[in-house]
Amino acid sequence: MNYYQVLGVRQTAGVDEIKRAFRKLAIKYHPDKNPDPQAEEVFKQVNEAYDVLGDPVKKTAYDLQLLDAFSTMVTAVPKHRDPAYHPERPKVYRKSEKQRIRELMQQYLSYTAVTSVICFVISTIFLVDFLWPQHVTQESIVSVATRRTYSRNSTTTWWVVNTSTGHAIDIPFQFSDYYPKGESIRIHSSYFLQIPRKAEVRQHAQRIGNTIYGNFIFAPAALLMISGLGVALRKNVDYGFNLGVTSFVILVFLIFIVLII
Repeated sequence: MNYYQVLGVRQTAGVDEIKRAFRKLAIKYHPDKNPDPQAEEVFKQVNEAYDVLGDPVKKTAYDLQLLDAFSTMVTAVPKHRDPAYHPERPKVYRKSEKQRIRELMQQYLSYTAVTSVICFVISTIFLVDFLWPQHVTQESIVSVATRRTYSRNSTTTWWVVNTSTGHAIDIPFQFSDYYPKGESIRIHSSYFLQIPRKAEVRQHAQRIGNTIYGNFIFAPAALLMISGLGVALRKNVDYGFNLGVTSFVILVFLIFIVLII
């Protein structure tokens, strides 16, 4: 609000009009006449406005000041013909794809840290089960069959032995005479998880390969190593997140092996 608006007069008002407006407002808002607490502040503004507009010299300077402010506000700067002189638009900051991915990793870091801990506990259980002395059971062969696997350049024949407790064991076909139907067989299994590791019959021992302690031993070993690193680096956004996700993938693969194979 400028001084003219305070006194309620036009900018073209003369000295007499400004004086009459001042007297009217001074009487209305004088603290002795108006008990309103805000009247004193208005009275000060009225005095300040009249101090400037009531003096011709000050009024002229104030009018020039208002005119200059208005000119600055509405006058547009003409564009220069040379594009090099055109003012650049303010650049809008946008996060890079790498920053967005890292923020997402930060958001889910606590979950991947818990995943690493769980996977490390599970892999430790597998390690203890693998190192613990094996459990031996005496069973019998209830049925046998042949199975062939094909590769690009060769065919492999397996002798599949099914035991009385439900174990299905693949034996290389050249040792099939050792494992006839009705033969007694000893199964060496891990102590806690009961995962078969070796079969024995008539002094012939055969390592059982289609288990996580056979051909897929790399899975629990990788889970132990990666989840252990994940636990150690669980507070690191880059390593902790990626190790946690990798541990979860290996765990799913490991569960698939245990349940399906």
